[in-house]
Amino acid sequence: MNAEKTKQKLIEIFGDQIKFNKEFDKIFENLKKNMQSEFILWCTRCYENKELGSVPPKKEFRHLYVFFRKIGSGIRVVLIKEQNSHFISLILNNHKAYDDERIKLGYKKSSYYGS
Repeated sequence: MNAEKTKQKLIEIFGDQIKFNKEFDKIFENLKKNMQSEFILWCTRCYENKELGSVPPKKEFRHLYVFFRKIGSGIRVVLIKEQNSHFISLILNNHKAYDDERIKLGYKKSSYYGS
């Protein structure tokens, strides 16, 4: 499945307010077919409230609900939802970008920047 068709499918699931990171297309198309299918199934399960997420530790992000997923050895997904509202962001990227997002939300202390 190509990235554009997948984005359309995800917009059907989450609504047109969902935003994708700029690397989404390239990373998605490099996934194996079964990983692509599992990713879409996981997104559906998140939407149906069948996956466990959490509220970020940082005070300024406590209005959000966040889901994390590992795909293969180096690809990670962060799906962000406003509590009791819409899904707003889907980030499919490498491990460093995933760690940066976790640091921003307060889930992790930085090992890169000495904090």
